[in-house]
Amino acid sequence: MNLGNKIRELRKSNNLTQEQLAASLNISAQAVSKWEMGTSYPDMTMIPTIAALFKVSLDVLFDFDIKNIDKEIEDIIMEYKKYFWDNFEKAEEILLDGLKIYPASVQLKTELFELYAYNADRGDELINKAFELGGHIISVSQDIFCTCRTKSNIIHIYKYLEREKGEDHYEDIKNIIDTLPYIYPYMLQDKMRLSASLIKGEEGMREAMDLKIIEWQEFFIACDGVGHRYFEMEDYENAMISFKESVDVIERFMYLDKKGYDAYPIGGTHANHAITLLDIATCMLRLGKKDGIDDLIEKSKNIYFHAYDHIELRDFDKTMNNMLEYFTKQYNEKKLNEYKELDLRDIEKFITEKNAELNNK
Repeated sequence: MNLGNKIRELRKSNNLTQEQLAASLNISAQAVSKWEMGTSYPDMTMIPTIAALFKVSLDVLFDFDIKNIDKEIEDIIMEYKKYFWDNFEKAEEILLDGLKIYPASVQLKTELFELYAYNADRGDELINKAFELGGHIISVSQDIFCTCRTKSNIIHIYKYLEREKGEDHYEDIKNIIDTLPYIYPYMLQDKMRLSASLIKGEEGMREAMDLKIIEWQEFFIACDGVGHRYFEMEDYENAMISFKESVDVIERFMYLDKKGYDAYPIGGTHANHAITLLDIATCMLRLGKKDGIDDLIEKSKNIYFHAYDHIELRDFDKTMNNMLEYFTKQYNEKKLNEYKELDLRDIEKFITEKNAELNNK
């Protein structure tokens, strides 16, 4: 079997058209057609990329070991995530360098698109780049999770455009959601769940702990979602109950031997925790139950801003100023400012002192 026939066989077994394969490799469909007809061959430098795309071993023929590709891509992703929230340039550099090695990796492209989506405030040029990349991922991806994540992050950009530019993208968002599959029962027979149930020892324990964290996150998000739907219907009593359930789930499974950001099994959950406390306060205000609102606001402030007490952020000033802006906007949008104006002087003092401490090191 010559190389062209092998490429054709692998392409068809992966349910790819010539156009999709070409797009994944950043070449023309005509080039793929010529390979498969045997009238031309891939450049030798593309052999590792083709092998990576199809996840097959060509090491015997080309001295290339495919077995470690997934691990190498995973390592790239783990490294980039260290910089996701506070160093956009470094995070982007890591992913782009990874894509030079594995240009067909949908996983790396999906991570890059998410980075762009969460930095939409950097301007229209980045938003346009993000939409182009997102469309490419959806057109070539055979991975349902990458496709769903990408569509979710397109929605994230639309929500940003609605929030910051006053654009109406409800129909765009609804149309995207209509294309998403129901995955129910939720992967009950995947590796993690079966390992957690059946594999003994450390391996089974590791999978069981990961499953617990995932289900913990899903549950507090679900409670929060029910709360927001009740709130939209002006059923503030049931909304408050659901928001309290969400907070209860978060607080029940925090790591009690840790503090701040590290107390949460999933990084960033302190923000969900803090904002949901504001949601509870909002419901109480709508119901005319003002006793306890002040305590909820103070608790929310402390959780949201003091999560980083013991962490040396690379760009502390920028991160904290963005957090101040976001928290204030959430507070005002929930109309808690009708109850009392938000006082952030204590937080501003904390930021000044923390910044001085970091600058003196």
